[in-house]
Amino acid sequence: MRVRIIGLGTNWWAAHSRDLNDPFCFRRQAAWFNSAGLKYGRRLRMYWAFPGQIRFNLTSDFDPDRPLQSIGRTFECSELNYFNGRMHLLIRLPANCDAPDRFLVTLNERTHGRISFATSAWRSVGVQPISVSVRGARYEAMALIGATDWVETEFGRWILSADGRRIELETGTTERIA
Repeated sequence: MRVRIIGLGTNWWAAHSRDLNDPFCFRRQAAWFNSAGLKYGRRLRMYWAFPGQIRFNLTSDFDPDRPLQSIGRTFECSELNYFNGRMHLLIRLPANCDAPDRFLVTLNERTHGRISFATSAWRSVGVQPISVSVRGARYEAMALIGATDWVETEFGRWILSADGRRIELETGTTERIA
């Protein structure tokens, strides 16, 4: 499956390689993980309503010093799978073509408006939540969407833009930058 990354979560961590004699085991040889989280001042909290994570393998060409360089790029990924109580998406390597099958988006209450996660009406059938952190009215949600999928918030229905580079309100107003 080819996935274009439109947004990433707030929570980052790494798992080093088992070879502790390698001086680069904590940077170059590490696997990097990302999921939804909520920042309160300097503290990061995970209030997972949907626990999950994406993983960048060594072969993914991911640079931990510049994680935002991954936004807008398309990657070859594993199928989404559920393991040990979490959703997992493995990002294996950069895609040779730029035609994604799915899109990784991240939403939050400030930019996109509140979502009622208590019902399934907040998303179309094709939207697959990966990681969602919720506390009170605050949330951060990472999900895989298809070209015709949508997410409903208090602001309206969010859909993929025609160029597949961002999400926008169905009325045509593009995503607000917070």
